[in-house]
Amino acid sequence: MIFKEILFEEIDFDDEAFRITETLDSEPLLDSLRAIGQLNPVLLLDRSPGKVTVCGFRRIRALKRLGKSQVLARIISEEGLASLEIFGLALWDNLSHRQLETLEKARALFKLQQDFGVSEDVLIKTYLPLLGLTPHEGVLRAYLAINNVRPGLRRCLAEGQLTNSSVETLAELPSHIQDSIAALMTRIRLSASLQRKVLALLEDLSAIAEAQLNAPLDHPEVLAILDDSRLSPYQKGEKLHEALYRLRNPRLSQATDRFLAQKKKLGLPGSIQITCHPFFETADLRVEFNASSVERFREQAALLHEAAQSPELDGMFQLDPRNSDGE
Repeated sequence: MIFKEILFEEIDFDDEAFRITETLDSEPLLDSLRAIGQLNPVLLLDRSPGKVTVCGFRRIRALKRLGKSQVLARIISEEGLASLEIFGLALWDNLSHRQLETLEKARALFKLQQDFGVSEDVLIKTYLPLLGLTPHEGVLRAYLAINNVRPGLRRCLAEGQLTNSSVETLAELPSHIQDSIAALMTRIRLSASLQRKVLALLEDLSAIAEAQLNAPLDHPEVLAILDDSRLSPYQKGEKLHEALYRLRNPRLSQATDRFLAQKKKLGLPGSIQITCHPFFETADLRVEFNASSVERFREQAALLHEAAQSPELDGMFQLDPRNSDGE
């Protein structure tokens, strides 16, 4: 086992065959090296024309950022070691001190299969459990797909803007659509449930129009929402979902709008809630209010009695989403 100081000029930085780490820049590591220096050597493979990094990509990068010219390294030889065994050193080194991120697990599985020839059966039975994943063919295929997504979607996944499931769905789409969705996510925020709903609506709308998945995002109503500087990213996400829902269900949306307009004409306060069947499958209305005292109850009941005499109430029982005029 050889330990020595290696000049950076002796390292082939273009060879990342054994890299697992997704994010190379680490501010905590940078601060640690700045304060107390390098405590642990990196692992380098002695290969011509330059030495290859096996473990320590982030340490080397941090030292270079600090203006250092060399790194303390343990040097290993390829003699008697297969490439898969060397990659195993990198994998176990990472697993020994941290939990791998989704993209790092995806990268490791991809390299094991494509670069080191590990069979699908071994990946499922051995490496998925090692990485804390369920040993199932579908899980393997999902992670292999995630590894191939465009940089924008990788960033969205790493920063928590998109879930594994969403990225897995988008991974099968053309590059320009992946880039379009990644650009969209820089302007909005969606919860996990809204991500599923928005992607489903985009799929439905694009299928109906025989267009690409991102085509509905060019609708004037959608663009107006995205360009509205008064809205927060989360508000834009919610309004985007509402707009896509209206585009997907125009008659139902029109009926809902008419119902809300009729309810507004009744002039009831917000403390009294009147709701209809979400899909107008029945004419039933639901009325709710809260009363903390007898006086408050009578006050609310009086307002409802007054509203019951209004002709606007008749219209609320006549709405039908199948008829654009609500008749």
